[in-house]
Amino acid sequence: MAVGVAMFNTYVYIPDRATRMWICLFTVLVTCIDDMMDEGEDLVHVHNFYERFASNQSQGNPVLSALDALLRDIVHHYPSPVSNLIVASAIDFISSIMLDNETKDMQISAEAQSYPDYMRLLSGVQTAYSLFISLPRSHLGNMFNACRIWPFDILSFYKEEIEGDTTNYLSRVAASRALTKQDVLHEIVEKTVQAHHNILECLRPYTEACDAYISFFDGYVKFHAALKRYKMEEIMAEMSSS
Repeated sequence: MAVGVAMFNTYVYIPDRATRMWICLFTVLVTCIDDMMDEGEDLVHVHNFYERFASNQSQGNPVLSALDALLRDIVHHYPSPVSNLIVASAIDFISSIMLDNETKDMQISAEAQSYPDYMRLLSGVQTAYSLFISLPRSHLGNMFNACRIWPFDILSFYKEEIEGDTTNYLSRVAASRALTKQDVLHEIVEKTVQAHHNILECLRPYTEACDAYISFFDGYVKFHAALKRYKMEEIMAEMSSS
């Protein structure tokens, strides 16, 4: 539940507490589903999620049932087309869990350099979290631009590396381009910083939208720094002792 509470605080500027609670519960559920594969659980119910969701059938798994119900409630918190895109992002995430499981031993061809980007867009639910920012519809383009600067790949690198994760974005880019992970990490950091500054420039004339984005970005970084899940304290301890 800690991961959900931390995300609840990331969107502290959203005045509707019920919407922030929705984001909190969504975060808890997608984290639990993500951990299903890491813990080697049977994914049969995950494979059937969309079919059961579309036909309004029971999911057969308490976590997936909770996500099903939560997604149906999104229209009470975000208008269309934002609510549509949030549900689509969640469905993409479920699909990515299945693909990760089925392709975990697949060698990535150097001719498939777009594959890591495609899988990253599916797997990180970054579209949903960017849309949660609640910018006016006129700034939808900036919200989608925010999807591309996701610092998650940077902040989760240490955790995934010590766990031996080879299905993450950074590992896939390194494999498809014959680069070291350190080289890819450096490249992602530079792109993230540049994209962040670009978004700030686009939003600067619109004070309310700019403040919302800055609050989100600050909270998102703190979210990863505060949770033991991402093991950031180990990095800080190593830096202080060196």
